[in-house]
Amino acid sequence: MKIDKNTIDKVLMMNDEQLWKTIQYVARKSGKEEFSNLKKPEDMTKIRQTLSMLSEDDIQKALNSFKRGK
Repeated sequence: MKIDKNTIDKVLMMNDEQLWKTIQYVARKSGKEEFSNLKKPEDMTKIRQTLSMLSEDDIQKALNSFKRGK
């Protein structure tokens, strides 16, 4: 699946429960142990704000970091 600004915008249209399940899925797929026990925040507003502010460049940097294992 291609992850870009359009994908992020679609994810942001999900309700909080769907968004959280997507975050958990990505966290598990990352292979990073520290992400496996994430707790859902009561208010998802900050997560939504952060995701909405990502640029294409930010997204590519994050994807490259995951690929390098950082």
